[in-house]
Amino acid sequence: MDPWELLIELLKVQEVDTVFGLGDSYVNMLADQAGLQAINLRHESSAPFMAMAYSRLTGKAGVISASAGPGTANLTPGMLEALSGCTPIVALCHSAPVATHGRGEFQECDQVKMMEPVSKWSAQVKEAELLPWYLRRAFTKALSGVPGPVYLDLPDDIMGSGPFKGQPENWNLDQELVENQTRVTEARPAAARDDVRQAALTLVKAEKPVAIFGNGAVLARAFEQGKDFVESYGLPFLTTPGGRGLISEDHELALGVSGRYRTKPARKYYEKADLLITIGSSNEAFQTGHWEHFPEDARYIQLDIEPESQGRSWRPDIHLAGDVKEVLSQLLDEHQRLQNENLQMMERLQEKKAEIAEEVSMAKEKFAVQVKEETSELSYPLLAREVVKTADEIFGPEAILVNENGSQDIWSYFYPYFRVQSILGCIPVAEQTCMGMGVTGAIAAHLARPERPVLCITGDGAFQMYMQEMATAVQYEAGCTWLVLNNKGLGWIRAKQQKAGFPTVSTSFQAQPDLAQTAESFGCHGISVKDPDELRPALKSAMEANKKGKPAVVDCKIDHKPDMDHLDDGRWWKN
Repeated sequence: MDPWELLIELLKVQEVDTVFGLGDSYVNMLADQAGLQAINLRHESSAPFMAMAYSRLTGKAGVISASAGPGTANLTPGMLEALSGCTPIVALCHSAPVATHGRGEFQECDQVKMMEPVSKWSAQVKEAELLPWYLRRAFTKALSGVPGPVYLDLPDDIMGSGPFKGQPENWNLDQELVENQTRVTEARPAAARDDVRQAALTLVKAEKPVAIFGNGAVLARAFEQGKDFVESYGLPFLTTPGGRGLISEDHELALGVSGRYRTKPARKYYEKADLLITIGSSNEAFQTGHWEHFPEDARYIQLDIEPESQGRSWRPDIHLAGDVKEVLSQLLDEHQRLQNENLQMMERLQEKKAEIAEEVSMAKEKFAVQVKEETSELSYPLLAREVVKTADEIFGPEAILVNENGSQDIWSYFYPYFRVQSILGCIPVAEQTCMGMGVTGAIAAHLARPERPVLCITGDGAFQMYMQEMATAVQYEAGCTWLVLNNKGLGWIRAKQQKAGFPTVSTSFQAQPDLAQTAESFGCHGISVKDPDELRPALKSAMEANKKGKPAVVDCKIDHKPDMDHLDDGRWWKN
């Protein structure tokens, strides 16, 4: 067994079943021959994006690979996105020989240093015999604490000249070390008991509490605990984009998405809150209104696994440092204790819960009527909100929404225009909002969950950046749908330029391919939609194609004018 073959065996120990990369990568080449699912992409930059989607749906670290030099460099945008999204990824890339470093070796590059700013840990294997230690360390770093991407550099002379080309010089593998390898598991630290008790009492006494769930709650797989928590304490809740899919947005206490994407009912409850608890959220700019819109009279509880996150954005009155799933379980236990010890206080909580649930339900119902009135009769040209709402109705409650960055996300993130009704029903882009993550991520979403409908709602700008991966989707029979809201330009930038009084030539595409015909040439099911009466049949046709393992592109021509009149300075719903 040479080091490359050993690497594949070690990946199996970590229960890796899929590797994303190009066929020129040694890792992909060997994974394919060893029976792992090696997804051969059309460009290396797609690999981290696909691994992000795959990781979110499976709960595992995504594994990617690339060749030396430019191949590895192409991973950096996606690694940056994964770092901002706290997504565990293990990148395994071979590199030029160490022995000839500095002499102009083919594709020589300091890949370790290049990856340092976009990863939690970047290291080079120094001795082939230490490969088991390095790989286990990589998975430990990726999955522990705040998860994130890691990079492991595999020099050609350390690992041997390539698969099946012989062992490196002085190769002396300790077989017992290999046999004793075990799968890395995540640590789940609990919060301090006194802090939990103080937080529980504060939650019970609050008259107008509001919760916000972030990406960290999904990463912790706190699905059951999150639902039980809001129901036990009677908490109206929002999610950040990354928190969608933790609890159904049709839950009676759900208020949709926070920050830029919040609705009128959510704004009412948020601004009048006397207690705010954020759960697994980094409280970044878009989720907080650039940190300017903290509820005026609220106390603040912050729950996050990273102790250093305390007060990074807002100063908490109580900080709960620990794993979201574990700490929510602690708070549920504390709720039960209070129920046994303080009957009068808990009776008042029950009264508040009933009042809050009725208020939230009425506010949501009123807003849903407004949305239905806006979208029931389709316009010509079609508006983005109308297309998104129609897709929500057609694709149904089990759909996985793979969000793409662009002006269309104002509506696809905006409950109830699109409702994420099931667990893990949304794959968001992270805070870097790198365009292309959704387009490519949809393919991995189908590979991870082939039994569920997968829909990527994207603009034509982002779609054209990564539409070469349609070939990958066809090759692996990834039956997903790309719904392209085609306004012949970059909608966000166009809106900003128009607001500033600038011309929009730089963000309007003067030349544009026929995306439906292009999709057909790749082997996808391509449909062009212009008239309102074509939309529903086109979406249903796409779903039928998906059921047969055929990817679909619905190229939907929409109004070129930005459909954003509900926003005030791109942040909040207007009064």
